[in-house]
Amino acid sequence: MSSIDSIIWSHHHVDHTGDPSLFPSTTSLVVGPGFKLNPKAYPGYPNNPDALTVQDAFEGRHLIELVFSESQLRVCGLRAIDWFDDGSFYLLEAPGHTDDHVMALARTAEEKFILLGGDAAHHCGEFRPTPLLPLPESIIPSPFGPPTGPSSLSSCPCSIFEPIHRSATDPKSDFRTTPFYEAAPMMKTDAVASHFTLEALKTLDANPDVLVVTAHDSSLFEILEFYPNLKAELTGWEEGGERNTKGIGRWRFLKDFGKQLVIPV
Repeated sequence: MSSIDSIIWSHHHVDHTGDPSLFPSTTSLVVGPGFKLNPKAYPGYPNNPDALTVQDAFEGRHLIELVFSESQLRVCGLRAIDWFDDGSFYLLEAPGHTDDHVMALARTAEEKFILLGGDAAHHCGEFRPTPLLPLPESIIPSPFGPPTGPSSLSSCPCSIFEPIHRSATDPKSDFRTTPFYEAAPMMKTDAVASHFTLEALKTLDANPDVLVVTAHDSSLFEILEFYPNLKAELTGWEEGGERNTKGIGRWRFLKDFGKQLVIPV
């Protein structure tokens, strides 16, 4: 752990903060704008009985609050900071879920990136499908089968999702180009900022050079290697064209609707 210079919190909620006290004091803690002014975030418990954080996360270490107002850099309209000043890793101001929420854009190849989206969305159905990334006539591989292997070549007609899509009760919506969900108001501290962040997320998600990973996307467990596999690598995710990691994982979240559907065999 002594080799880790900084920990970056996407936001201050307890399921995203871990236990920084396990790291040496030389490891700094990086947080989003307004963090120190939020009584739910700072100072931590027990110094502040109402806090969602704990004070020993901050004790003896450098707490860095990001300042995006000084940056002229933009990524899909979001203010950004080139963290290492070499184009390898960007932090994006992405408020809405909380005021201090940030995302990260990590370069994995010359023109390839992974977006670490945090809680900009809690389910892929909040930002898929869109006019930029519509549901195809047939989804290959089917979200209801294994993502890889011989059976992964099976397809699933997108028409089976039309009856359960919100377009069924909203004639202004097209089930192939409208996200399945709209985030509940209780999941946002700022509805306007949340909408702006989500629109940026949709744009990044539709970019073939960006693999979007949000914190609660359980469908990726079948496709990507996660901690505690310390030897796992995320480079090379773009290899294989439409059969790459992004292509295979894009519509996997649709399996969540399986119990509501008549699935063709």
